[in-house]
Amino acid sequence: MNKPMIVILNPASGSVDENYRPQIEKALQIRGAEFEVRETTKEKGGGELAAEAVREGATHLVACGGDGTVMAIVNGIGKNDPGSESQAQPSQVTLSIIPGGTANLLAAALDIPTTIDEAVAVAVAGEDREIDLGCCGEHLFALGLGLGLTERLVSQASAQQKEKFGKLAYAIAMLKELGARPHTFSFKLDDKRSRRAKGVAIVIANAGEIGGGVRFAPRAKMDDGLLDLCILHRFYFRDFLRMAIRGLLGQLQQDRAVSFFQARRVEIRSDPPLDLQIDGEEVDKEVPLVAEVKPKALRVRVPVPKQGETNENMKKG
Repeated sequence: MNKPMIVILNPASGSVDENYRPQIEKALQIRGAEFEVRETTKEKGGGELAAEAVREGATHLVACGGDGTVMAIVNGIGKNDPGSESQAQPSQVTLSIIPGGTANLLAAALDIPTTIDEAVAVAVAGEDREIDLGCCGEHLFALGLGLGLTERLVSQASAQQKEKFGKLAYAIAMLKELGARPHTFSFKLDDKRSRRAKGVAIVIANAGEIGGGVRFAPRAKMDDGLLDLCILHRFYFRDFLRMAIRGLLGQLQQDRAVSFFQARRVEIRSDPPLDLQIDGEEVDKEVPLVAEVKPKALRVRVPVPKQGETNENMKKG
């Protein structure tokens, strides 16, 4: 007998209203899915609910909410799924996503539809793919982590601004950072020698695209067993315009203001220490830090490619 889906839902996510849960339940019922809904609370978040479900033997979790909820659930799965801890066996838990936040970055990277009905259709009858996760201390990440300007973009885009302006809140925060002063830092790739560089932002990416067609890490793939280190050396208005165009054209790797590297393990030190964001959420951790890849640590449910197409979220994302 198939085990029911465990639907973990955050009723307080950014774009959620009183119809969010009923719409999800109706869409699942129409498709004949067996499911159980568990709502997050202040006392028990998505990570704890996910961990409990995995320990109870659940094999399919559905994350309903914004990026914070989704990544908490990813961590709850990744830290409790035996397949995530050992490459000797595949992941034993499938994750589906029903977007309910403002940015929905991971959903966008995986080409998950934004409408509830279409996202539920993918959850019920999509295709399973195994993707890598990054690990930084006790935190797992699916998209990437950022220091310097990227962390400030997250911290300055308040919940109120995101609710009012949506994704434009990040653009507004970005414009405030034009002309940011670069920092000095050192980095080490795998076990090679330490290097020094100056930059206003550092990104360690597992995914190369976060929707909108802009590829900030041109070579990044979510299933290649590598992390991509991206260093933004400066950020003036002319750089912003040029990089936006090249990002849309897939030519960012040619830009002189950015450097790119790939490795399984990245170590970073900075002077002064820089704050950190992981998958779009502020994290109370400073450098020095070490990020490592966990190959094929998470099984995700994604749209089935159309006939003759490859799965774009694996090829690009």
